[in-house]
Amino acid sequence: MSTEVVLYAPLLFLLVLLGVQMALWALAQLGVQHAANHALQSTRVSGGTAAAGHADATAVLAQVAGHVVTDARVSVQRDADTATVVVAGRAPAVIPGLRLPVDTRVAAPVERFRP
Repeated sequence: MSTEVVLYAPLLFLLVLLGVQMALWALAQLGVQHAANHALQSTRVSGGTAAAGHADATAVLAQVAGHVVTDARVSVQRDADTATVVVAGRAPAVIPGLRLPVDTRVAAPVERFRP
């Protein structure tokens, strides 16, 4: 009986760590999605700029995701018709060597007055 416990304990511990790793990945993914959506709204409004969207995404990532998103990268583009925001990074590793990427890309038409 004690042999079975010794064999199953590492497997159970690994499953718990995998669960924590997946929860951290999901939280990081949610953080980059929220930052990208928030930045998109700042970029696409009438009078909005790519610089304002970039600053907004960086601020939201710091507030919402904190240490959950590492190596964060933000790219914001705005042309006459479309605003696009890409936010990417990595979830922290609970299991050594497992660095899961998180990223999202959102785009929407730019608001402008059309008579």
